[in-house]
Amino acid sequence: MFPYADGVSMGTMKTRGSMGLRLAVLGGVAVVAVLVAVMLAGGGSSSTSGGGSDKAVTSALTGIPQSGISLGSPNAPVTIVEFADLQCPFCAEYHHAVFPTILKRYVRTGKVRLELRLLRFIGPDSDRLGRVAVAAAGQNRMWQFVSLAYARQGRENSGYANKAFINKLAADAGLNNVDAGQAAGRQLTQNESIAKTLGINSTPSFLIGKTGGPFERFQPSDLTPSAFTPAIDSALGQ
Repeated sequence: MFPYADGVSMGTMKTRGSMGLRLAVLGGVAVVAVLVAVMLAGGGSSSTSGGGSDKAVTSALTGIPQSGISLGSPNAPVTIVEFADLQCPFCAEYHHAVFPTILKRYVRTGKVRLELRLLRFIGPDSDRLGRVAVAAAGQNRMWQFVSLAYARQGRENSGYANKAFINKLAADAGLNNVDAGQAAGRQLTQNESIAKTLGINSTPSFLIGKTGGPFERFQPSDLTPSAFTPAIDSALGQ
């Protein structure tokens, strides 16, 4: 029902060992100028283990504009770009512990627009999940799919993200049939190219800046709302 390429080559994917997939705890906010904002502008094309019930997970997004990989008003003055892997437990932790605060305080109020660039650092399950999530962006349901994927996240590289699991996610996210084949794979490859250009080697990683760029690299000291809000407020000029 929601096809994906089981036989995709993993030769271009980075392993946990080579890419250091642990969130860097820096004891502060590291900010590095980014010179490739133009690559990021535009937002692209159009029972749970955590994070609450399915209804709560998806209803939190009700009424918030989605366009492709972006969430929030296109007129929001600030954009946060997140690089994430749907198998990454720290990405799930961010989504459960921090994302609801950002959503309520900044996105729903029209202050911040979010953009999600999915990667597949960890392995084949990352690829299968990422392809369907990218394809869901064409129906403006990517964020529902991603939220449910984090709520049901299994053990890394356990093979939990099989066809039945992904089909259930897609159906519960309200998707019609999606093509998670070559076009979705190309989008993930583009995300990986951008991440490499930026020197991003951990997930989740973030960029923040005025909508349209330029953006600066932002790495929080920990995955709590208080580690994010000062940087967001500063970008908003508050």
